[in-house]
Amino acid sequence: MPRTHWRLVAVTLTLAPVACSGSGESAPSLDFDAEFSTNSALDDTVAAIAIQADGKILVGGGFSTPSRSLARFTADGASDTEFNANIADVIDTAVYSLAVQSDGKILVGGYFTAPSSRLARFNPDGTPDEAFNSSIGDAIDGGVVSIDVLSNGDIVIGGQFTTPSRSLARFDSDGEPIESFNSAVGDAVNLPISSVAVDASGGFIVGGSFSTPSTSLARFDPDGAPDAVFNAKVDGSVSGFVSTVEIDPASRIVIGGQFTAPANSVARYAADGTPDDDFNQKFTTAVGETLDGYVEKLVIEKSGRITVGGWFTAPYGRIMAVNDNGTIDAEASATWSEQLDAAVLSVMIDRDGRLLVGGAFTTPGRHLMRLS
Repeated sequence: MPRTHWRLVAVTLTLAPVACSGSGESAPSLDFDAEFSTNSALDDTVAAIAIQADGKILVGGGFSTPSRSLARFTADGASDTEFNANIADVIDTAVYSLAVQSDGKILVGGYFTAPSSRLARFNPDGTPDEAFNSSIGDAIDGGVVSIDVLSNGDIVIGGQFTTPSRSLARFDSDGEPIESFNSAVGDAVNLPISSVAVDASGGFIVGGSFSTPSTSLARFDPDGAPDAVFNAKVDGSVSGFVSTVEIDPASRIVIGGQFTAPANSVARYAADGTPDDDFNQKFTTAVGETLDGYVEKLVIEKSGRITVGGWFTAPYGRIMAVNDNGTIDAEASATWSEQLDAAVLSVMIDRDGRLLVGGAFTTPGRHLMRLS
């Protein structure tokens, strides 16, 4: 189930996200963790991963077992049978984004129309949050591929929709649209957003295939208004589309996708939108023109090292580790990538510093694996 991106191919903290697929705290080691196994419970692609406060693992994707599109596993990979039984087949098609609220409730995004349209919430036990889902109703008219939960409980989404605003929207914790924010966004973004990250000032860095308010990378202020200064600075610097955006521990912006400038499909910017020429040049030198497919998702460790997953097969297959200075961690990249037989669509680091990887692959784990 490849996510069709916006050309069009598609998969997941201050005013800040409470929980989403994102950066971790310590460096994972190199080996495939044979002790972690879902026992082939997943029958199709994993597009999103989130970790709960208790260490349990949530996955979203295009699978139909052990439950449809959303499932939970224990930290060692065992299926959470009660949760998955409650999910059953409530969601009618694939999930592309996940986030966990501070109260343990689970937000999912995608192109589904049940239990609500494109954005839904579930209780910690896997039962649908009927009040929230009723509030959402059909307020969103297109796919949701990025979710962030803010510290005040508000929910910010990105995707391929035109209502309640185009491609970027905000809801309160009850599922009601925040009209002031959505009106400020309006139609500023002319094409879909693939990824949203919240910066240290509470602004929103977005990536996608749009050409307004700037090309493929833009910033919106906390109130939803486009940041004209940032957007003017980055406009035209990305030659291609952006699939994933993350903020590193130094507040720098790291992007991945399929672009040829300012570097080949992975690049970094300062918080104000200035390209990090040193990083970008070193990464370009390291991969040259050999990166032969687009980057779907990346995660940043506390050290600044970046793990990149996607559809590429060279210079490493489907997963690659990039050092904080833009060079490649060849040992990690070779060890990880030699085992994968298909695309990586989601990566994140768990509470113990282990890298969780989801995607279309069936070996060494079936759509979900852990590096110990």
